Amino acid sequence: MDSRRNFMESVAAGMAGTLFAPARVLGANDRIRLGIIGPGARGQQIMRQAISCPNTEMVGIADIYTRRLAEAKKSAPAARTYLDYRHLLEDKSIDAVLIATPQHLHAEHFVAALDASKHVYQEKTMAFTVEHAPRRKSLTTCR
Repeated sequence: MDSRRNFMESVAAGMAGTLFAPARVLGANDRIRLGIIGPGARGQQIMRQAISCPNTEMVGIADIYTRRLAEAKKSAPAARTYLDYRHLLEDKSIDAVLIATPQHLHAEHFVAALDASKHVYQEKTMAFTVEHAPRRKSLTTCR
């Protein structure tokens, strides 16, 4: 049976990175609805791999660069687009967020996604140095 848990395991196994998924993924619905923040070249690769998994739907795409939004819509024509990632995170129908933004924005997007109760997939580190990490935590309260 395909489930969110199987999806998350296949994404984590298929791509190098870290997945932070709250315990509520256990027993969740059989379909996962994804959003992506930063659908650049790498982001679109991750997006295509994710939506190729069974019972997966890309429903939101956020980027400040409209050309990237248009390119990403070719892979997910039914997805809503957002110029501000915070509006994507406000969408309660989105279960998980793929973060593929420049590394200096990872902490901001990562923490905001967790605060919005989203599951998060992000390939690169959240902070540049050990000293940088505590400052990122102060952006908002981590759960």
